Amino acid sequence: MKFRIIITLIICCLFIGNAEAQQKKLKKADKSFKALNYQKAIAYYLDVLDKRDLSSAKIKIAECYRKTGDMNEAAFWYGQVVRLPEVEPLHKLYYAQALQGTGKCEQADRWFKEYASEVPSDERGQILANACEPGTLNQLKSVGSSYYRTQQVEDVNTRLDDFGAAFFRQGIVFTSERDRGAAVRRIHTWTGNPFLELYYAEIQPESNGFTFGVPVKYSSKINTKFHDGPVSFNAKQDRIYFTRNNIEGNKVGRDGEGIVRLKIYTARLENNEWTNIKGMSFNSEEYSTAHPTVTPDGTTMYFTSDMPGGMGGMDLYMSMLDNGRWGPAINMNAYVPGINTEGDEIFPFVHDDGTLYFASNGHAGLGGLDIFYAKNTEGAWTPVQNMGSPINSYSDDFSLTYSADKSIGFFSSNRKGGNGNDDLYMFQRFAVDVEVLVFDKNTGEPIDAASVETNINERKFTTGSDGRIFFEMPVDRTARVEADREDYQANSSTANTRAQKSGEKILVNIGLDRPLEFQLEGTIRGKDGSTLSRADLTITNDCGEPVDVLQADAAGKFTFNLMPDCCYLIKAEKGGYLVSTENVCTRGRRSSQTINSLVTLDAVPTSTGETVVVETTTETTTTTQPPSFSTPPPRTLGFPTLYHDFDKAPVQELYQDELIIIHNLMSANSSVIIEVASHTDARGPASYNQQLSARRANEVIDYLKGKGIDESRLNANGYGESQPVNECSDGVKCSEEKHQENRRTEVRVVGNSN
Repeated sequence: MKFRIIITLIICCLFIGNAEAQQKKLKKADKSFKALNYQKAIAYYLDVLDKRDLSSAKIKIAECYRKTGDMNEAAFWYGQVVRLPEVEPLHKLYYAQALQGTGKCEQADRWFKEYASEVPSDERGQILANACEPGTLNQLKSVGSSYYRTQQVEDVNTRLDDFGAAFFRQGIVFTSERDRGAAVRRIHTWTGNPFLELYYAEIQPESNGFTFGVPVKYSSKINTKFHDGPVSFNAKQDRIYFTRNNIEGNKVGRDGEGIVRLKIYTARLENNEWTNIKGMSFNSEEYSTAHPTVTPDGTTMYFTSDMPGGMGGMDLYMSMLDNGRWGPAINMNAYVPGINTEGDEIFPFVHDDGTLYFASNGHAGLGGLDIFYAKNTEGAWTPVQNMGSPINSYSDDFSLTYSADKSIGFFSSNRKGGNGNDDLYMFQRFAVDVEVLVFDKNTGEPIDAASVETNINERKFTTGSDGRIFFEMPVDRTARVEADREDYQANSSTANTRAQKSGEKILVNIGLDRPLEFQLEGTIRGKDGSTLSRADLTITNDCGEPVDVLQADAAGKFTFNLMPDCCYLIKAEKGGYLVSTENVCTRGRRSSQTINSLVTLDAVPTSTGETVVVETTTETTTTTQPPSFSTPPPRTLGFPTLYHDFDKAPVQELYQDELIIIHNLMSANSSVIIEVASHTDARGPASYNQQLSARRANEVIDYLKGKGIDESRLNANGYGESQPVNECSDGVKCSEEKHQENRRTEVRVVGNSN
């Protein structure tokens, strides 16, 4: 019994001792985590998790691996975190990003969508919800494959971090961890590696590419024992802007939590030495400012910061030089809506042509940090675009810089196949910059939010407020560029780089017309000019659209929307009146317009020559007259007049449109009887002219009979030269135009079979 008690006490003591030891390690882990010393925190958390299945430790270690850029480990631990009761929506987003960063986009898709659904207010989630769609991925994977050639800079890279190249004189200044030293903290990680220092390597062009000189430490005036870099230079390279830990002389500045933040400094080159080192006015001990880049004229600076008031994480900001003083930091969302996200936007670089390049993990990309760009043209910015592969990959890709002519450049990446963590990559570019301007054809104003597509890698863009988009196109190619917007008609143009050299630029202008809009505004009247109310209208067309039936209002007016490139037959009916038709066409019209129409209805003719108006409203009763077949005064009913060439009788080939109108009117007014009266001019023998006019009238009759009009409703009469409409009778000298007036065929109503 005593033995068992002793053993139990020993076990309890061991358990208590072990628990206390684990608790101490957990506290050390949490302390290291809070101090951003993620490498130490990882070791402590692994030790704790080896003994205990602790949710808080799993969450923290997943965060550590994410912060240090180890996406494989991050995916493993977040895969456990998302199944914990303590899981938060943000853990699902980080899990999706870790999966995407290891090339497992199909698995990531579910978690991106879950996060977007659970946190709809986070625009980043809405953007990334489509990041793993096959169409998006395929486009990004193929974007630059035909005109970018990338290579690792093996002469410079080490097994540690090497990144952030900037062109300087005959080489590059870059940031590296190659020196051994104390623990180092990059922008958002703590790697446990040496502090960052600046190095210079000369570029040596060769026939088959480029080699690099042995890297040497850059200026001792800029390098310190803490973090230094990356850097940026103005166009003259007599002014440097660089990132450094918050250190003034020997004084180290810390924020309220004891963290040494990053600041931006500048210096001036005098006698080949950097002097007068000063911090920027917008620096602070409570937040970081980093990664400066300046426009060629040195008047505008872009940088990244986590200062309060941003979207979240690191945002892009700008400051302008005014009278020798740098102005306040302005969030770039004020100029480029949506450029900053709840994620990180870092490492900006501005080229001479106004294009701002930056890295982000908040926009849809291939994985990790991707490189994006937006272009400034006379103050207007284009929407953000992804550079695609091979510049971007599943891993972190960032810190892009171009030469002045854009023929070569550098970027940094921790992709597979490198020497170490972050490596420098050089690229050659065999492409032309294409600027597309979409504008309103009528006003000349740029059109924003227009969709632009090109068959170069099937890319799609959206124009900014200046109506422009930009894309890269391989040399020696021809591409079709199409532009469209909902309230415009689509149009296209061609981009041709066959006569261009790499680095040059071409402009493609695409003008868009508003959609053609046609409206018919009509009035129904009697032949005597009286207003006819409530007439019925039937409108048919030759475009295959359904028949429309409507009614004129009390004033005899009606309106109707017409489609482009269609012809319409408007049939008007009212009791006591003969049916009338009118043809209206929009075919061939190339500008929107309102078409006015006056439709006149003839009253039903009677044997006495009078007319009877038969109203069908509720206020009048229907009256009729006895049927009659005698000839009333002739009425035209809107029939067209046919004018003939001299001594010619055939009409069917020459007057197809007019004959169709006559047939339509006869079909619409199935009870009317017509006379086809043909005439000649006074030249030639009267007997011959009589025969010629009869032939002309019979040509029309034969056409109508062939179209199914009953012969009993048709009368043909030739009047020869006996009924001129002007003074051009026998012996009178007249112009050809005057004679033409008499060579005519008229169609008129002469009876009603009812």
